[in-house]
Amino acid sequence: MAIEAIGALDALRGTPIGSTGSSPVTDFSAAIGQGVQHLESRLQAADAATQALASGKDVPVHEVMIAMEQARIELTFAVEVRNRLLESYQELARMQL
Repeated sequence: MAIEAIGALDALRGTPIGSTGSSPVTDFSAAIGQGVQHLESRLQAADAATQALASGKDVPVHEVMIAMEQARIELTFAVEVRNRLLESYQELARMQL
């Protein structure tokens, strides 16, 4: 089993300010969209693995558990990002001009 990078963090990563790298800075909505797509694929993979195990197919239990845990971690991360964004929005809304 190969170890892969955390895709949600890769999607949020951009070029640092002042750098002259060739990769452009991804805009915020594109980064969020990529993160949501990655989360959706993880959830679908965990669901497919669970259904395969429940239907009696020859699927190793540890792979199902790993897929479920990856989906849980990604979902927890997405909920925390949403909470931070909501808190930031509420803080901006409370600011007096």
